[in-house]
Amino acid sequence: MFQIDNIREMFFSWEGRLNRKPYILRCLALGLILTAVYILLMVIAFTTAAAQVGNGIPTMGAFSATYILYLPFIISGYLLAIRRLHDLDLSAFFILLSFVPVVSFFFALYLIFKKGTEGPNAYGPDPLGTGDEIPVFTAPVAHTTNSTGIDTAQTGSDTSHDSGVSRS
Repeated sequence: MFQIDNIREMFFSWEGRLNRKPYILRCLALGLILTAVYILLMVIAFTTAAAQVGNGIPTMGAFSATYILYLPFIISGYLLAIRRLHDLDLSAFFILLSFVPVVSFFFALYLIFKKGTEGPNAYGPDPLGTGDEIPVFTAPVAHTTNSTGIDTAQTGSDTSHDSGVSRS
């Protein structure tokens, strides 16, 4: 379950770095939520407008509400792009490229496909880590009790050996 602080950290923070996968997934999430909100507002607007034929006020109100609701999504999108720029070891100043026609398309592709800088940079530690972390997958461990009653852990490989003690 997401808490408000988690959502704020994920979508409304410009501090730190954001690698490609979370950037793409969060942008897709923003797009899907925005599309759902837009469709809902348009359904409300057109059903209300159909009930009040000749009065365009409800439709205009829905369109105005849509633009007001766009604002947090636009801000969040730019904050995500800034964190992505930080992962590329670039200043947030480069976000201004997104306002230049044609250049903005290539800028978006750059943010999506360019691999971030490895290791820490001026904006924080590498979001992918340094490789010193615990591995995601380790060999399965089976716990057995030997003849003395001591619990021993064994990995997937066979570690049994003859201790030279006869067990008759």
